[in-house]
Amino acid sequence: MKKSIAASYSGKNSRVGELLVNRLLPNRYVQAVGPFVFLDHLYPSEQKPQIPQAPSGEFAHPHRGITTFTYLFSGSMEHYDSSGHHGIVEGGGAQWMKAGNGVIHDENPSPEFQKQGGVLHALQFWINLPAKNKAEAPDYLALQPHDIPEILLPDEAGVLRVVIGTYGDVTSPVTAYSRQFIYHVRLQAKSTFALDTIAGLEYAVFIPNDEVVVSGSKHGKSELVVFGEEEGTITLSNTTISPTDVIVFGGEPYTEPIVAQGPFVMNNLQEIAQAYQDFFNGKYGQIEYKELSSTSGVAAR
Repeated sequence: MKKSIAASYSGKNSRVGELLVNRLLPNRYVQAVGPFVFLDHLYPSEQKPQIPQAPSGEFAHPHRGITTFTYLFSGSMEHYDSSGHHGIVEGGGAQWMKAGNGVIHDENPSPEFQKQGGVLHALQFWINLPAKNKAEAPDYLALQPHDIPEILLPDEAGVLRVVIGTYGDVTSPVTAYSRQFIYHVRLQAKSTFALDTIAGLEYAVFIPNDEVVVSGSKHGKSELVVFGEEEGTITLSNTTISPTDVIVFGGEPYTEPIVAQGPFVMNNLQEIAQAYQDFFNGKYGQIEYKELSSTSGVAAR
């Protein structure tokens, strides 16, 4: 049985510094998909070579109560946070950060990418933590492209990357605090892949670039597709003559209260007020930037 499409949304443009992003989640139709409460698509952006600039801290900002997850289609990003974590990841990799009880982080194009230039293209998710984990210490993991396991699809249809969660007997190294998943499906030309869904989990598909036929209807060009609650199969068909990308994500419904304000996602207004108070009182610490370097960093757990 085909899984029904409940809603689709093409997003709303917004500026983040000099970069243009498409804000897709939450929206007027859907507030969350499983534990995923936020999705931004950084459109492909051609960055000209320049003399590398060290992070200024201008765009550093706090988070609490969530994990943030930046997935890079192309380019290279450098991460710093106030818990002392630092890492650089390349296209095909990802930055995972557990904000927990409060952290300040800063993400910028890496020094080497600034020097060489190229196309910067990424997604950022916010993943809501269960209430019991919101008070835990921050954590961080830099995922290089080779750290993300891949599965060959049947009939030479392409590759499925298990970015978060489990698919079959393959599991991502990313820590998950509830049942959740992100799959990057790289579909070959003129190919189809049918994904059998699991009862009780919520599903969405995001198509960053070219149009893809999703369960019988065409979607794409930075569009989010959210599915109904019934069990069934999600069919992804690439009718073009070039490979294309599809992101499938979701998980078990988040059943605790959700109160989101600014960069914080908590369970009630009192916790939101405390998050702001702790931030303004300096309890999230400060970022200590390293000297400018073009070498890749390896994150400490």
